[in-house]
Amino acid sequence: MTLSASDDVLYAALRREVDLLGRLLGNAIRRLSGEALFQLEEDVRALAKQLRSQPDDPTAREALMARVASLTPEEAEGLVRAFTAYFHLVNLAEERHRVRVNRARERQSTPEAPRPESLLALVAALKAAGWSADETIALLTSLRLELTLTAHPTETRRRTLRHHLQVLNALLDALERGEVVEEALQARVDLLWMTRELRVRAPTVADEVRGGLSYLPTTLWDALPRVVAGLEHAVEAIYGVRPQLPSPIRFRSWIGGDRDGNPHVTPDVTAWAQDYAQAEAARNYVVALDALIRDLSLAAERLPEGVQAGDEADPEVAERFPGEPFRRRLEPLRRQLQQLLAHPGASSIDPAHVVRILAETEASLIQARLEPVARVLVTPLRICAETFGLAFVPLDLREHVTAHAEAVAELLAAGGVCSDYLSLSLPARASLLTRELATARPLAPVGYQPRTRALAVALGALRAWRERGAYIISGCRAPSDVLEVFLLAREVGLYRPGDGLPFDVVPLFETAADLAAAPETLRQLLALPLFLTHVHKRGGLEIMIGYSDSNKDVGYLAANWALYQAQEALSAVAREFRVPVRFFHGRGTSTARGGGGTAGRAIASLPPGTVGCQLRLTEQGEALADRYSHPELALRNLEQLVYHLGLAAARDHRGAGLPVPDVWRQALAEAAARSEEAYRQLVDAPGFLDFFLALTPLREIGALKIASRPIARSTMIRNIRELRAIPWVMAWTQVRLLLPGWYGLAEGLRAIPPALRREMAQSWPFFATVLDGAALALAKADLGVARTYLRLVPADLAERFFPIIAQAFTETCSLLEETRGAPLLAHHPVLARQINLRNPYVDPLSAIQVALLARYRTLPPDAPERAALERPLLLSILGIAAGLRNAG
Repeated sequence: MTLSASDDVLYAALRREVDLLGRLLGNAIRRLSGEALFQLEEDVRALAKQLRSQPDDPTAREALMARVASLTPEEAEGLVRAFTAYFHLVNLAEERHRVRVNRARERQSTPEAPRPESLLALVAALKAAGWSADETIALLTSLRLELTLTAHPTETRRRTLRHHLQVLNALLDALERGEVVEEALQARVDLLWMTRELRVRAPTVADEVRGGLSYLPTTLWDALPRVVAGLEHAVEAIYGVRPQLPSPIRFRSWIGGDRDGNPHVTPDVTAWAQDYAQAEAARNYVVALDALIRDLSLAAERLPEGVQAGDEADPEVAERFPGEPFRRRLEPLRRQLQQLLAHPGASSIDPAHVVRILAETEASLIQARLEPVARVLVTPLRICAETFGLAFVPLDLREHVTAHAEAVAELLAAGGVCSDYLSLSLPARASLLTRELATARPLAPVGYQPRTRALAVALGALRAWRERGAYIISGCRAPSDVLEVFLLAREVGLYRPGDGLPFDVVPLFETAADLAAAPETLRQLLALPLFLTHVHKRGGLEIMIGYSDSNKDVGYLAANWALYQAQEALSAVAREFRVPVRFFHGRGTSTARGGGGTAGRAIASLPPGTVGCQLRLTEQGEALADRYSHPELALRNLEQLVYHLGLAAARDHRGAGLPVPDVWRQALAEAAARSEEAYRQLVDAPGFLDFFLALTPLREIGALKIASRPIARSTMIRNIRELRAIPWVMAWTQVRLLLPGWYGLAEGLRAIPPALRREMAQSWPFFATVLDGAALALAKADLGVARTYLRLVPADLAERFFPIIAQAFTETCSLLEETRGAPLLAHHPVLARQINLRNPYVDPLSAIQVALLARYRTLPPDAPERAALERPLLLSILGIAAGLRNAG
């Protein structure tokens, strides 16, 4: 892929904005923090550029390291702030560049030559594959993509910083329109410079709810109707008929319901999160209805005869809007929603009533030959009402199996059923629970007060859970882990024998061992009449697969292969029992956590026969701003997801996916085994944990107040299994190794003959996507920068482990380029350019971080100088995350 001449023109506009913002930042630093800091920043940046121009010159690196080692804590903090602020501004400019590119390419899109990965391209592809108009409309109507908002990895920027950047974006729009706004731009950059980057306290769950859900009433509220309109327009352009389609996209959240490892998610927090979301929805409806009532000023006498504009309103409304039937129809609804805004959680409004009123209004306008008015003013609100309802987002609950087991053990003991539940084997637990669930009796005596937090929170959360999404079971290993949720639900009146639960129970299979055992676990579950009855009443089964822990468990290649095989096997078990299955993919933003490339291409690489028409994905903290901060970016991201889901659904509907040759499977199975062996030899080696903790700022990441939950499941870190996947990945990203995204791949690739490797890379979408993800991680990595962190590691550990990692890095890069027949970023020219431009600015942050860590770790915890060093050190972590545009 190469950059076109039009891309160069757009790139010139990007450079102008970057230069302008850089100049404004320089002005702010000079005026507000002094010429000395500005000159220091320029000197260090020059040293970093010299190092990048002479990467093999040891004197260039030593010059940079010596300069930053001599900094006072105040100088270090000022430098880190300067480079971090620059990255915030560059990131804003790049987002604006993406918007300009999107608009330019959309203008060039036609039915004959649609833009790649667009809705027009989807419908054109279906027609080219022989789908009739009716078949295409039926397929598009059946698509269901659910995006689930989570708080982790947490957005590292404070909401205040994001606000200043949003205002800057609006001012840059005004500048493009020819308005004189440079003083306003300078004022906003001044404010950005003077705003604290570090949070004084860790965000509460409520903060995460507000931040995560902030995109729903803004960019996503606007983007969703445009997705539906785009699909309808595409069908009309390709087939000549315009259908009325539902939104293929729904949203859920588990911010406020995710209790796994987060003691701050209490039942009260869960109830508050639902009320907050409902109030935000009501606020949007009230604002939209205010505008609609203002606009629909149609006089009754000017409407065609027979148009049904609405029922007779109450006298007060009729007196306010005499002879204006559309206003009279909508005003009572606006008042109902105004009451809901004042008292969320206490409303009896039926969401279907809101949709019906809007649909009737839409139909009346069309009947009155005012179809443009209907489409422009009413249709978008009707689509939002169908999509968001009154809850805005149904809330998922999530908890780990160990908490469920503890809660159930207390219940069974309180009811006199079993006093040693936790000592039973997993099959024995399942047998006991199956017998117990045949009755409707509650276990806890009247007035019983739970003795353990696990039981108190589990029952309290189920009682507080009104807007039910799904109940996610983390660490699921066996049928008993699922049956425990049924027992807890029965205790609060949500389950009766012979009936199903009023929510989906979703097992989450995470580790390699659990993924391998998952098909048999599912077979045993579906063989239980009570579970099969529940699944049939729910219309199918949802299964979540986790990308993070499987990667941390067995490494990149083996984890991806385990996930692929699990999806195939679980789908086969579901077909045996004639049960529809939908997969929930717990993807993160980094390569190591299922991200790295585009989510759309990840969908395209899923095993044939496992997608169908429904799919669920996580949209995680730091990715939300990147994908949904701007309406155009939100629209493009949703469009790409729908495009790939549509093609995968069409493939699965007709069984058109090519079977994977046995020789490919055998080769990849052997490669995965070799890769896992190499990975485990590294991370399980004596001393490796000490090497990792010394090399990376893992413990310092734990001191950052960026999330409401801790970095590990236990206070003592005895092995990497106890670490959460996100800080594990973030720590490797900080030192520019990104090891979880590629280590072990070289050994796997060497196990496959070169010609067969190339054939698989060219013809197997899954294998191609795995290789592309590793290529992205390797391209962002930098051995030269990583070596500077060895100054923090005892010599024996450094000599034992780093040469192994460095050799694996070099070999993996070489094998990838040989297999794909191209450089690492041959298919990502924009990213390649971004990395080259950003490196001279990230390098100083890395050098400063190493120098600060070296001094910080030698001081006792109560030393005054240690406290002075902590601020710039923590700021350097945020700065590197901003520079690399990835926290974890």
